[in-house]
Amino acid sequence: MQDVIFFEQPTRPDRDQTPRERRYYVWTVGCQMNISDSERLEAALQGVGYSPAARPEEASFIVLNSCSVRASAEERILGKLGELVRVKRSYPDTKIVLWGCMVGPNNRSIFAEQLPMVDHFVSPSAVDEVVALAPNPIYTLDEPALPVRDWSRPPVSVHVPIQYGCNMTCSYCVIPLRRGRERSRPLPEIVEEVRRIVARGAKEITLLGQIVDSWGHDLPGRPELADLLEAVDPIPGLLRLRFLTSHPAWMTDRLIETVARLPRCQPEINLPVQAGSDRVLKLMRRGYTVARYKSLIAKIRAAIPHISLTTDIIVGHPGETEEDFRQTMELCAEIGFDKVHIAAFSARPGTLAAEQEQDPALAVPPDVKEERRRRLEQLQEQIATERMARFLGQTVEVLVEGESKGKWRGRTPGNRLVFFSHPADLTGQLVPVKITATSPWSLQGVPLLDQQAEMVQPR
Repeated sequence: MQDVIFFEQPTRPDRDQTPRERRYYVWTVGCQMNISDSERLEAALQGVGYSPAARPEEASFIVLNSCSVRASAEERILGKLGELVRVKRSYPDTKIVLWGCMVGPNNRSIFAEQLPMVDHFVSPSAVDEVVALAPNPIYTLDEPALPVRDWSRPPVSVHVPIQYGCNMTCSYCVIPLRRGRERSRPLPEIVEEVRRIVARGAKEITLLGQIVDSWGHDLPGRPELADLLEAVDPIPGLLRLRFLTSHPAWMTDRLIETVARLPRCQPEINLPVQAGSDRVLKLMRRGYTVARYKSLIAKIRAAIPHISLTTDIIVGHPGETEEDFRQTMELCAEIGFDKVHIAAFSARPGTLAAEQEQDPALAVPPDVKEERRRRLEQLQEQIATERMARFLGQTVEVLVEGESKGKWRGRTPGNRLVFFSHPADLTGQLVPVKITATSPWSLQGVPLLDQQAEMVQPR
């Protein structure tokens, strides 16, 4: 994705009696694309006779799915590998695979010297290659592991990759170097996957791509994301449809109109701006201006009045001055995003921005980056507090995802997190909830299951 919320997700264990030599352990760091890749891998491993393990020492096959968007993500993976040295000593036959965006075409030999506990290095999304390394399969894959998860009961909300790689050349981003050029999946293949997932019980689908609104330009006939949304929206049983992550350069009037028109498309768009200064946007090689971005926001809000707008921002990019940062603060205050994913610039090897940071005239000191990040977070917390407060006393439609700390957890059409209490299992249901308390990050309320309630979605 353009910038990411980091997830750390271990394998969910089975409680069967599968021996250790046919157990796997997958540990994932990174964005939703990595989570989706790992889900696909787990389904494929189970297809060749493996079962998940609760702890790495209980598995003969360990896979770490890595992220390299920021240095902190790589540090998590390296820390985990350090822990696995003990496992390798106790069980020398254990196979360890480093998979994902840390593994590029030019660093495998370096990693092989630095990480002797790792047996294999595999590029992102190469599920079949990882499965082929499993040491004790009972079965073989009859065909490539397509991203079709064979859950007995899938999650309420499922992310479906529709595109891999990225053709953009943003100065700070290592993803094109690690995931390669864009490859769009064919429309019929995606629609069939969504049909299968929804038929098994999923209620919400999020179509996933690095630059999701550029989907289809490399396919015969050059279909658009709007065409795919129109094909997926009427699938029986589907309640909600989303997509991420978009790029302003690919956001079209037709796509905006399609989101506004289709009944299952939810009023939420993630549109990373990354900076509020034209000078920094040019340094970032983002391909648009602040004026162009504001124009898009105006079109979106005119077409979808109740839209929830989220964005990503990087502070401290090489060359960013205090005046540039002030303009970013002003843009956030003017637009009033519902959520902003904020990151201090982290130089990634091989990128233009990493070279720029070597220039003392352009480099932003670490303490200045951190101070700007804190200031922007404080501003966004104020904005989010005000926007969430508009829901107080209102009734919203919540798709219940599951239980969390003794309460039911779900999301509004605008993807706002809601918690409420109820004795029955409401997972997968649409529940009207009257909001009784708000915070910058979530809402709390009471369900109105036994009475008619008019749903609202304040802007």
